[in-house]
Amino acid sequence: MGKILVVDDERDVQTLIMQRFRRAVRAGELEFLFAHDGKEALETLRSRPDIDMVLSDINMPGMDGLTLLDHLPQVNADIRAVMVSAYGDLGNVRAAMNRGAFDFIIKPIDFADLEATIHKTLEACRSVRRLRDALQETRTAEAASRAQAARLRRVLDGSPIGVTIITESGELLYCNQRCTDLFGVPAETLQLHCAPTLFRHVQDRLTARPSETEALSASEEIHYVREDGRTVWMAMSVDRTNYESKPVFIVWLYDITERKVQAEALRRAKDSAEQALADLERMQSDLIRAEKMAVIGQLIAAVAHEINTPVGIALTAATHLQTASEAIILTFNGGQLRKSDFQEYIGTASEVSTLLVANIERAAALIQSLKLVTEGKANSPRSRFDLRDYLADIVLAVQVQPAASRHQLVLDCPDGIALDTYPGALTEVLLALLTNAFAHAFETEPAAAAVVEGVGAMAAGGTDGLEEGPDGSRNRRGRVTVSVRLLDNDRIELGVSDNGRGIPVDIQPRLFQPFATTRRGSGSMGLGLYAAFNLVTGKLGGEIDIDSVVGRGTTVILRLPLDAP
Repeated sequence: MGKILVVDDERDVQTLIMQRFRRAVRAGELEFLFAHDGKEALETLRSRPDIDMVLSDINMPGMDGLTLLDHLPQVNADIRAVMVSAYGDLGNVRAAMNRGAFDFIIKPIDFADLEATIHKTLEACRSVRRLRDALQETRTAEAASRAQAARLRRVLDGSPIGVTIITESGELLYCNQRCTDLFGVPAETLQLHCAPTLFRHVQDRLTARPSETEALSASEEIHYVREDGRTVWMAMSVDRTNYESKPVFIVWLYDITERKVQAEALRRAKDSAEQALADLERMQSDLIRAEKMAVIGQLIAAVAHEINTPVGIALTAATHLQTASEAIILTFNGGQLRKSDFQEYIGTASEVSTLLVANIERAAALIQSLKLVTEGKANSPRSRFDLRDYLADIVLAVQVQPAASRHQLVLDCPDGIALDTYPGALTEVLLALLTNAFAHAFETEPAAAAVVEGVGAMAAGGTDGLEEGPDGSRNRRGRVTVSVRLLDNDRIELGVSDNGRGIPVDIQPRLFQPFATTRRGSGSMGLGLYAAFNLVTGKLGGEIDIDSVVGRGTTVILRLPLDAP
């Protein structure tokens, strides 16, 4: 809607104009306001700054139209004035135009010309306002852009991430404070010393791209040696954009020096831990081997000691037989052999022969058990063997030990069970279990502790199951049983049980862990069950469990396949 202020001292002009433009007024296209002299017009203009144009007479009482033209710029600089006068001489026209009039109409008024002039003037007012608004918007946008750029620069300068802007020719346009901190040089020095390094990395990334469409934003790690000798590691990301109408690269630099230092320290710690683990595993393997050899050494010494007895008896019997034979030969050669002498020799030879056979057989059995122990290594080849005969040799080898000699060792195994497995590995397992049973299940008790609530009374002992030692102590006599039963067509259950003191509850959950023992101060390293567990679950392809009740005894259960995997 156009708003027009009509200034004329003739009242009829108001009626005439409202009559002529009534349709435009009703349609809301035009709105007319009226004043009767220049002063009233100025007051109206001050109260209504939205008036678009002034249609004013020149000759009026009070303030005339030309004087009004002089005051209009002070009230509203954008308003347009069209002068109306009956004096259309060139002087009045030039005076009005020189004072800022937009157009001039001569009375009597031609309303068609007036209407055209009004529309032309209003359009000019609207164009001026649009131009002014656009200019204001431009200025506002420029101010906002400058403010935004200032804020962005403040943000970038305070950012913990280094930011640089480099042109495609390698010129450094901008770097923030973090960049100068990373490179350790002032901003002016950064252009000479550091910008070429950054640009070289950007070019390397451009060269390494498989295609032009691949993004540049993926980060890579670079390092820079500063003038003070410190090496700085940075993760670099690159984005391509426009800056001040130039194609540029924005390079983002993230300080990862501390992370690199920590990673290097972690790597060294990992290498050290792996080396320590390797050393520990090697030491553990050596300890297992040493404990195994100690057990085997004890068995060999015990078996060798036991062999001396039958061999000694056999040697004595053979010597006696030799003496008797030499005597009977001399008697026979002298022709003095009597029937009674020959009968006596025959009786002596029979008795000595029986004694020789019994002791030599006993020595042979001991030697066989000794051979089984010495050859029973975990890496021995796989073979098929009768389980009862195999276990009998193991029992024979173990029961001659000093620790086992005071106790009963019983074998309960049915005939006809054959295993296809690794006898050496099984030998090591059984030796470890039996040695553990005799070493840990039964302890020497002081003389004062004759009976502990009846626990440990053995059928093979006295009334209380205890033997009197030479020092007045009492040795608890125990019973260890090696039993076998067939679970199904594929597996057997082999148990080593004792009726000793049992295993403390607190150590039972970690029995198969290395160095778990209740007798650390007595020379036990706690590696026997650990080695047995590894052999049973690994090479023998079976399972191992322990059931123990304090004061009632312990049972170690092996579940083994008839055919090892």
